Amino acid sequence: MSAPSGQPTSLRTDAQDYGETYYHSYGGVDEPYEWESPHWRAFFQMVAERIRAVTNPSSVLDVGCAKGLLVQAFCEQDVDAYGIDVSEHAIKTAHPDVASRLSVGSAEEIAGSWDLVTCIEVLEHLAPVDADRAIDAMCGASDRVLISSTPGHFDDPTHVNVREPAAWAASFAERGFFRRTDVDFAFMAPWTVLFERADLTQRDLVCRYERYAHPMRVEVLEKRAALRDAQRELMESSDLREHSALRELSDLQSQLDEAAATNLDLRHRLLTSRDHAIGAEAEAAQWRLRYEQTAAALHTAYSSKTWRVGDAIVRPARKLLKRQR
Repeated sequence: MSAPSGQPTSLRTDAQDYGETYYHSYGGVDEPYEWESPHWRAFFQMVAERIRAVTNPSSVLDVGCAKGLLVQAFCEQDVDAYGIDVSEHAIKTAHPDVASRLSVGSAEEIAGSWDLVTCIEVLEHLAPVDADRAIDAMCGASDRVLISSTPGHFDDPTHVNVREPAAWAASFAERGFFRRTDVDFAFMAPWTVLFERADLTQRDLVCRYERYAHPMRVEVLEKRAALRDAQRELMESSDLREHSALRELSDLQSQLDEAAATNLDLRHRLLTSRDHAIGAEAEAAQWRLRYEQTAAALHTAYSSKTWRVGDAIVRPARKLLKRQR
């Protein structure tokens, strides 16, 4: 049935959206999404061990199991675990040790009764109406449902139904399932919650959630106060550093100005000395020219016939005068 004219069509994903390409870089990790990958094997072994320690389930159905890594980790913990997933590719490429425990199936159609149902990062992939049907199916199959559905990661095109954790909690509350406030599954993700069927009075419900919320509110207020004090100290420290830096900058500027003045004075002296040197060099050149002119004149005179005749006449007289002395 098509949507009425002008109404948006509800987004849906199907099996072909979760083929080989989807799992090529699953979770933003370079290692292949396989049981043989050390990263993924260690992660799911840790998750299965922690879940078993908290819930101690006798049987588990993992809805949206992908390649069954969590199912395989549960089996290592001696938990009777099975998985269903809409992706035929994921089921066909599962590890042989767990392949017989996996099957292609929809989250909206769950068979059997289970001590625990897990649904890890799946609901955000379902259209709203399909997600509600899946919640109905899970609540009908078990009294305990472990849900993890990201409230963000909008860049994934298959995330067609991202909701806040409060919205999922409200959906489970409508079906008589409430958060177990005495356990914490943040080791998986901050938004992971264990919902459990419970016949609670309003008083019990309010008491449970207040007991859960009050310590966190106190912690938040204390951390806000600590953050405020740290910010004030940082600002004061920053002001002191800024004042010290300005003072150092002023001192450096003074030293720079002094150095510039000294440099200017030295430059003036250098230019003056250069002018004096140029003047002295010009004066020396003039004296050198006069000397050369005088030497040339003397040489010309000594070489002339008049000088030789005169010298021949005067020379005997000079000798006689010298003897008389």
